Amino acid sequence: MRSSFRLFNRENIFAAAFIAILITLLWLVFSLLRPFWADFMWALILALTCYPVFTRLKSFLRGKGGLAALLLTVFIFITVALPGSFILMSLGKEAKDAYTTLSKISFSEKGLLLAEKIRNSGIEPLLERWGIEPERAEALFLDGIASGAKDVPRIIGEKVSAIFKNLAFFVLHLLFVVVALFFFFRDGSRYTHFLVGLLPLEKPYQERVVGAFSRTVTAVVRSMLVTALFQGILAGVGYAIFGLPVPILLGVLTSITSFIPVVGAGAVWIPASLCLIVKAEFLRGIGLAFYGFLVVSMIDNFLKPLIIGKAVKVPVFILFFTILGGLKVYGVIGILLGPIILSLGMAFLTIYREIYLSAAPEKTRHDLPSDESLDPAQE
Repeated sequence: MRSSFRLFNRENIFAAAFIAILITLLWLVFSLLRPFWADFMWALILALTCYPVFTRLKSFLRGKGGLAALLLTVFIFITVALPGSFILMSLGKEAKDAYTTLSKISFSEKGLLLAEKIRNSGIEPLLERWGIEPERAEALFLDGIASGAKDVPRIIGEKVSAIFKNLAFFVLHLLFVVVALFFFFRDGSRYTHFLVGLLPLEKPYQERVVGAFSRTVTAVVRSMLVTALFQGILAGVGYAIFGLPVPILLGVLTSITSFIPVVGAGAVWIPASLCLIVKAEFLRGIGLAFYGFLVVSMIDNFLKPLIIGKAVKVPVFILFFTILGGLKVYGVIGILLGPIILSLGMAFLTIYREIYLSAAPEKTRHDLPSDESLDPAQE
């Protein structure tokens, strides 16, 4: 008997055309929003973190969601954005002052002072024991200081120019984040219900996916706060050990700058190390640099995977490489996107196993013990 199946019938052609148009339109929308993708993600982080506060504020204002969203957005802008802008401008000013100071320094004289410090430190017998002539080592050291110092003012000058050149773009993107944050607060529940409704899953599984997403974002924010606290404490201890003034204040500044993308805690301990070196405190400056790199900055790579992994129930070593891969592929925002992609991937794998590989799929579907939903849409 000949089969009546036809591949190119009217319904299949219409369905294929609809899918092609839908994918094209979604791709075009994504390409239009791509320049603002990072702004939306930072706004989403803040919205999910502060959504319980928004819910209470909205209840206090008798259901006036727009007013609650406006008040909370303004409060977050004042408490988070303005101090961040002040820190960046202060870093630019300090870098400019450092450029002016370093341009006037005679590094040959500083090199001689550093060499004298090294001679008085008793390192010459150790060099002789290793078969190194102290005079030759000193000459190489002075040559390295002279050649490396020539590039220091130029590098700092370039960084100063970049900071002030990009300051306008920073303010502009900051405004984009604030606008997106307001609408995420005000209309976040509608956005969430719409997007979750598009998932081709039953409601318990939809709640599980939303819960995995929310837990991951919360865990990332918590890891950033805890890491900043530990970095500030460890940095303060290091500043005290290496004899810097006001180590507690410097530790607090290190904790604050740890939130700044790319620069991080190095925004404080790197200038502090250079300051010691310029003041002919060579050994203390190098020691602080090693301490800052190996202890203060490196703890970020271990604490975050531990905290996030414990919350989202994924292997820590996979999460560690996921964060590194996210940084490489997506930049700074990859710190968030990497764990989210991994967590959602694990959630969908679990759902696939329960629906398609379970021995009793019907029981799994109807008697599923769903995780507690952290959907911010539920008020």
